[in-house]
Amino acid sequence: MTEDSKDLELGDIITLDDENGEPLGDFEVVAMFDLNGKEYIALTEALEDEEAEEELDEEVDIFVFQIDGGEMVPLEEDEESAVYAKLNEVLEGIELIDKGE
Repeated sequence: MTEDSKDLELGDIITLDDENGEPLGDFEVVAMFDLNGKEYIALTEALEDEEAEEELDEEVDIFVFQIDGGEMVPLEEDEESAVYAKLNEVLEGIELIDKGE
């Protein structure tokens, strides 16, 4: 599951492939952050505008990958809790900006 991540920005839509090269679907970049000298990217399933409005009140799955050499790699089990804690901080900051606070 790799995607060249050098030029990605928040809101970009990317297509991820599985280990066999089959498309998994389109995903939106919802956060990018550093932690302990490593880069991470958070993605969620890309939805059409109508679907997104319907999903506002529902929980959204977020997938986080480490950026290693410009490629996305799965998180190591021992780093998951720290990475997801940092992601929550980042997402709270984004929500505050969106609300104009």
